[in-house]
Amino acid sequence: MLPDYLAPNLEIIFVGLNPGRYSDKVGHYFARSTNLFWTALYESGLVSQRLGLQDDVRINEFGFGLTDLVPRVTPNIDSLTRDEFGAGGEILRAKIERFAPRVTCFVGITGFRAAFDRRAVFGAQSSPDWGNTKLFIVPSTSPRNAHYRPRVVEWFSELKRFQHSLKQEQLS
Repeated sequence: MLPDYLAPNLEIIFVGLNPGRYSDKVGHYFARSTNLFWTALYESGLVSQRLGLQDDVRINEFGFGLTDLVPRVTPNIDSLTRDEFGAGGEILRAKIERFAPRVTCFVGITGFRAAFDRRAVFGAQSSPDWGNTKLFIVPSTSPRNAHYRPRVVEWFSELKRFQHSLKQEQLS
């Protein structure tokens, strides 16, 4: 099980589905070298320096947080149960209400669909029951997600534009 890296009033909290065995073994989020998460953060311009898995412990310094929808370590998502998604969703919603980030970004659509809305699509979500936090979904950065892999950085860039537009609205 990986620790949460959360703090009040972050710009974005990234929500993974659940920790894989390798991430759990090395003790870091998005730990496989073939996972695109850390690359996408940089290439989209969300961060100005290249980060790697060892930087998860200081992610709050960049205005971001990390957590998982389901904390249980599994070899793949097929090992998770409907009850785990439901319970994880309730716990996650409480965390989001407590820490109140500007955006909660789900890294992968499967978990969001299983816990909250089966009809969800990538991008901004219209969900009024998360307080002032806006919801956004990007494709999974996992190497197993071959279909969306070429577009991961594009979706992270879209997340950056979304975040920027929210800041502009707040200033208006």
